[in-house]
Amino acid sequence: MTISYSGNVIRLLLRWKGSIWRAVWVELMIYLLFFYSIRLFYRNGIDFIDGDDEYKHKIRSMFESFCRQCDSYTRLIPLTFLLGFYVSNVVSRWWKQFETLYWPEDILSVMCTVMHQHDEKMRRRRHTIARYLNLANALAWRDISSKIRLRFPTVHSFIESGLLTEKEYKMLEVMHIEHSSSRWMAPLHWVQQILRQVEEETKPTPSLLNQFVTELRTFRQSLRKLYSYDWVCVPLVYTQVATLATYAFFLFSLFGRQPLIPEVESGKEFDMKIPIFTIVQFLFFVGWFKVGQDLMRPFGLDDDDIELNYILDRNVRVSFDIVNHLQEAQLPDFESDDDKLWQEMHPSVKEGESSPGLKIPQLPHSKYSSLLAEHPPRLHAYVPIDEINSVQDLDNDDDDDSTGCMNHKKGKKHLSW
Repeated sequence: MTISYSGNVIRLLLRWKGSIWRAVWVELMIYLLFFYSIRLFYRNGIDFIDGDDEYKHKIRSMFESFCRQCDSYTRLIPLTFLLGFYVSNVVSRWWKQFETLYWPEDILSVMCTVMHQHDEKMRRRRHTIARYLNLANALAWRDISSKIRLRFPTVHSFIESGLLTEKEYKMLEVMHIEHSSSRWMAPLHWVQQILRQVEEETKPTPSLLNQFVTELRTFRQSLRKLYSYDWVCVPLVYTQVATLATYAFFLFSLFGRQPLIPEVESGKEFDMKIPIFTIVQFLFFVGWFKVGQDLMRPFGLDDDDIELNYILDRNVRVSFDIVNHLQEAQLPDFESDDDKLWQEMHPSVKEGESSPGLKIPQLPHSKYSSLLAEHPPRLHAYVPIDEINSVQDLDNDDDDDSTGCMNHKKGKKHLSW
């Protein structure tokens, strides 16, 4: 589900679903386990190695040199650059996939203008076109979304939902056997055939008919783009580079961030027992990397994946509401006397009186909105002249190119014409 959030910093950070804590807590626990295991070996484990004190001191010195070298290596990995570029591309791709989803309001509104008749045959046609559009959406989304696939495990499941009839199901299965990639395109082709019949019978306005065909093409393109996004992923080598950089950085930091005894005893370092700064850095970088991983496939089962089930249900409701309720509803009487704005703008004039000018009314405020401060737009033209006595003075000075805004340092005035 797509997580919705708002509130202050405390409420924002304490959320669990879709949060950084849920994304990285397993990796963080593993990291701390290895970190304290290395710390325990360095502090106490070396003392249990067989050998004299000189041999143990040599091992301890070698370990400390290795830790210092690992700490220097972590500065050579351009992790911020790699993750920033990687995640920005993935987030951009994720949002484009959401924008690719087609909403049926536009095409169905144009269809109701093309097929505006209220007879039973035309009503059935509008209803069927709305059903076919949602069927095409469901068939295509079923191939790219785990949630839609779980909801409709087989194509036969669409019969139970009402989006597909038994006869249409048999036709789709025959098409699928012959051409496996044409099943989701079949309902859109059926829409074209219905539109062709309407054109022969009612001769609709050519411009409206052309607009409907354009919207239908946009609908088809949206499904094709979703297939392309699902098929062509971010190049594997790009993801591998980001993965290696992130986990190599923290592999080296397991040793490089160890508080070494010589530095602690000399006062150069402070042994905090709990590596707070390293933990914060881990949350930043690994959480950042997890963003890219989770958003790579936005139609799965993760917390922040797009809710295609809700969008499909919403599209079905809106589609049949447009073709059945809105199209069949009675139009309001636009010439009624209840139009308050019309009466204020066109007051009745008695015979012999002159008609007043057109007065544009202002919308009223409630007692709550009246307390809000208004900030209307204002011009910000600064003129490099100290004093302006009149508009003529300004016009006379326009020919002087010796001074400009950059040379004028004091006395800037804001003009409101």
